Amino acid sequence: MSRLKFIVFSLFVLLGAGQATAAQQYTVKTGDCLQSIARRHNVSTNEIIKANNLSKTVIRPKQVLIIPEKSTARSEDSAAASVVHYTVKKGDTLSVIAQKAGVPVQQLITLNSINPHKIRIGQKIIIPQSDNLTPSDAGEKEMEKDEYISPQTLETEKPSDERHLLVKTALGFLGVPYKWGGSTVKGIDCSAFVREIYSLFGVDLPRSAHAQSGAGTSINRDELLEGDLVFFHTRRPLGHVGIYIGNNQFVHASYRSKTIRIDSLDTPYFQKRFQRAVRVKELDNGDI
Repeated sequence: MSRLKFIVFSLFVLLGAGQATAAQQYTVKTGDCLQSIARRHNVSTNEIIKANNLSKTVIRPKQVLIIPEKSTARSEDSAAASVVHYTVKKGDTLSVIAQKAGVPVQQLITLNSINPHKIRIGQKIIIPQSDNLTPSDAGEKEMEKDEYISPQTLETEKPSDERHLLVKTALGFLGVPYKWGGSTVKGIDCSAFVREIYSLFGVDLPRSAHAQSGAGTSINRDELLEGDLVFFHTRRPLGHVGIYIGNNQFVHASYRSKTIRIDSLDTPYFQKRFQRAVRVKELDNGDI
């Protein structure tokens, strides 16, 4: 059985039929937009609009949306597509980048978990992969043609297939509720989440975050690769762990938000509490 098919099968067994039923509805949270919800559930914004008979793309917190089933026409290759980024250049602002990409500023803020007034040269901004990779109609007359962002001018990260697959697997758990001491999709904590993801790849990690911090080799923050672990001092030293996903972001079971979500290492909360990064020995030296 191929690794990809094994992961899909394992996820099916782990999530169970009940999770598939629960995924048919989604309650909108503050900061959500249709694009971020669509990316989280691996469906298109048009599919969500059609399933809910929406006449506009504006949604409101606590609104309940029907999430259609994933299109069977999507291939395994498209599911593992590379993430598209834009590198901030001198003179760029988030509004300028949003205008070039043809997406709302708030969408970029939500997707990247960034302060719009504190972007820096060289920073990579995730650009939603959609038909919006062209200038918006509103900005088209104000921009020169050579300023447009297109798929050819956007940078594409190409991590190793196995590390990328591990990250894709972890992102498949976005929205699962947090529960201290939990280890199932009905409720899971940070270290159990990390342990379950790694176990799908044949790597057996300890149960606690503190113990997991000793399961690999310490690396510098600027050496982080997809799949590496990041640790924080929250209620206790090395008390919280997440999986690095690239672009200075990590996915984790958040005690504060009570769900599995993506956050940035640059946010003041995590920047202040960051303790160490670890490359798991088995992940570094094994098949992945």
